[in-house]
Amino acid sequence: MSQFKVEAKSREEQYKTMMSVLETYRAEPSDPSSALKAARMRSLFNGYRLTQAYKEDTKVAYVVEQFPNEIVFGFNMLSWNMESMAILLAQTVNVDPFINLTQEKSLSRDICSFLRGSLGVMLANGYPNPDLVMVNDQPCDCLAKVGNMSSKLYDCTFLSINTPNQINEDTLAYLVEQLKKLIADIESNLNIPFDEELFRQVVQYSNEARDYYCKTVELNKTYELPGVSRELLEIFGMNGFGLKENVQICKTLYEEALEMSKQSDPNKKKKRILWAGQAPHNDHELIRYFEQQVEIVYWAPLWEANLVSLDPEDPLKSIAERAILYHWNAKRLKENISQVCTSFHIDGVVISNIWGCRNMMGISSMIREMSGEQGLKYLTISVDYVDKNNYAFNHVKNRIDAFLEIMSD
Repeated sequence: MSQFKVEAKSREEQYKTMMSVLETYRAEPSDPSSALKAARMRSLFNGYRLTQAYKEDTKVAYVVEQFPNEIVFGFNMLSWNMESMAILLAQTVNVDPFINLTQEKSLSRDICSFLRGSLGVMLANGYPNPDLVMVNDQPCDCLAKVGNMSSKLYDCTFLSINTPNQINEDTLAYLVEQLKKLIADIESNLNIPFDEELFRQVVQYSNEARDYYCKTVELNKTYELPGVSRELLEIFGMNGFGLKENVQICKTLYEEALEMSKQSDPNKKKKRILWAGQAPHNDHELIRYFEQQVEIVYWAPLWEANLVSLDPEDPLKSIAERAILYHWNAKRLKENISQVCTSFHIDGVVISNIWGCRNMMGISSMIREMSGEQGLKYLTISVDYVDKNNYAFNHVKNRIDAFLEIMSD
């Protein structure tokens, strides 16, 4: 694996590879969120960003989940989330050939299949050549390792940020200095200046979008809004805060949620479950089966860090604070999930353990403990949304049925 290098092909050829894969399967979505205008806007914008990434003159930065993309946008670069792109493929095509390719290159099956999917697409030469790869070390340490491996595959610059676990003035100052060094390293490696004026605009866009995002979250606490919690998850995963287009997406979602709330009766709604852990695509059989009886509220978009706005006077410090909040500190996570369960009137919790995700397995006991303290029903399922060798609906159906029967009491 370490000796493998991606062939020096043009982005045009890589684009053709990606399109040939995507064109093999086009399913019509039937989930509630597909009716949302915001979801269609996001889908179109993601498609536009995908095509832009394959243009030869586009500066592309591979990044990981929850990377401070405002800095990337301050260089007018395009951020390419390695894992999210693999999830996109898992939602739309048969990814078995990519998974098989990683095994042929001796990559262990014991790591998360989302990450193996990312590397598989790289090995198939379907991702665009990156100009550099940037990672931070939370919440997924394996994803940071994939970033390092991808920099070797493409023989390009690798930059990393170390994020402390605790928040205090010393850790914030430590991380701010790293962010400053990161900016200087990008300038040096790409020979382009950091645009301070553009960065100020990016921070403004980030805060505007976050304001609409938070107001939508508040509506979702009280009202049953079909598809809205899922769209909050998709916006979170897109990590486009700082882009002008994301402001419009978040604004549109809020406006749609507000109109839906006027038609919703808070006294007549399904019981709510909190989905903790990675979620399958919104038309997956698991989601369809659950939503026949309960309303799903996704935990990931409700993490404390997702609700933090940036200080326009000192954006790097607030970016540092948000980065630390994203760190999977067990005490903070327990307090956050407990508060979410209370404010969203959660009746039960589904803990989704993904094959190979050590972090999710590590905090599962904490979530079960919190559920017991609050008197909530909970269910743990072990699934794999990418590698079909590790999942079959019948393996979990009986346990889901028992859980839903208890929820209906």
